[in-house]
Amino acid sequence: MDIASQRMAMSGVLLAASAFLVGAWSRASEQQIDGAMRADQSLLEAMAKADSGVAEKLLDAEFTWTDRMGKTSSRREVLAAFASLGAENDTEVTVGQFGDVVLLRGVHKLGNQNASVRFARVWVKRAKGWLALIYQETNKAEKTPAVRSGFGAPSNGAPVDCENPCKTVPYKPEGAAEQEVVTMWQAVERTVLTNDVEAWIPNFTDDFVFVTPDGGAPLNRDDRVAMIKELRRTNTTLIPAKVDSMKVWVLGDTAVMRSEHKPAHGRMLQVTRVLVKRGGHWQITFGQQTSVEPGSTQLP
Repeated sequence: MDIASQRMAMSGVLLAASAFLVGAWSRASEQQIDGAMRADQSLLEAMAKADSGVAEKLLDAEFTWTDRMGKTSSRREVLAAFASLGAENDTEVTVGQFGDVVLLRGVHKLGNQNASVRFARVWVKRAKGWLALIYQETNKAEKTPAVRSGFGAPSNGAPVDCENPCKTVPYKPEGAAEQEVVTMWQAVERTVLTNDVEAWIPNFTDDFVFVTPDGGAPLNRDDRVAMIKELRRTNTTLIPAKVDSMKVWVLGDTAVMRSEHKPAHGRMLQVTRVLVKRGGHWQITFGQQTSVEPGSTQLP
C-alpha cells in the first residue's frame, strides 16, 4: 500500500473509531468530534494528493504550520508549498474535544526526511465549519533524555528579572476573556519562578499533557509536579523564557494560545497551548514546544 493509501485508510479507521479514541479529557458530543474528524480526514487526503485547492477550504485564515525544525509558515506559505508536504500514516493518535476546539495528536514519520515527529493539529469550529488553526510537529527522540528540557534556564544564583513574562508580555488581549487567559498564564509563570508547586497544580487539568522540545515521551501533570518539587528541594531557580510574540483565541470555555519564546539560554521555542475554563477558572490541558533550529524562519 502506498503512503497516500495508508493515510487515507488510517483516516477512515480514525473516523469510524472516533468515539473510542476520545480520552478522559473529552467533554462534548460525538457529533462535534465526527465533524472535526471528517475535516481532518479531508485535509490528510488533500495532503496525500497535493491538492491545495481542497486544503485552502480547510485552513483557518490565521492558520500556521510549525515543522520539526521550528520553521513556522502562514496559511499562504503552506498553500504555496503544498506539494512538498505530507507524511506517512498517523499512529498513537489521541483525540481531545473541548467545545468548539478539537485537538488531534500522535506520531508519524516524515519519509522524505527519515524522521519521526510528534504532531498536534488544532481544529476550531467556525461559521463555515471545522477549520485547521494550528499544525505543529516536534522531533521524536529515539530515547527519552535523562534530563528533560523546555522549562526555563537555571539562574545559577544570579538575580532574576522576570518582567517578561511574569508581569508583561508583548501582546494586547482583545476583550476580557483573552485577558483572563493571559493573566492566568502569567500567574503560572510566577509559580514556576518560585517553585510554588501548590499554587501551580490548580492551573492544570488532571489529564494535562506536555510535548517537550527534547523529543522525549510526553509528560503528565504528576511528572511536572515531581520536577518542580525537585527544583525546590535543590533550591534551583529557573528563569521563565521571555515572550517574543503571542496570539490567543477564545472559543467559549476553550482557548488556544500560540506563542514564541526566547529562553535566557538556548534556542527559540514555538509553543502551542490549549486551555479550558472549568468552575470559572482557566486551566492548561495541553502544551507542545518545538525548538527553532538555526536557519529556520520565525513566525511571520
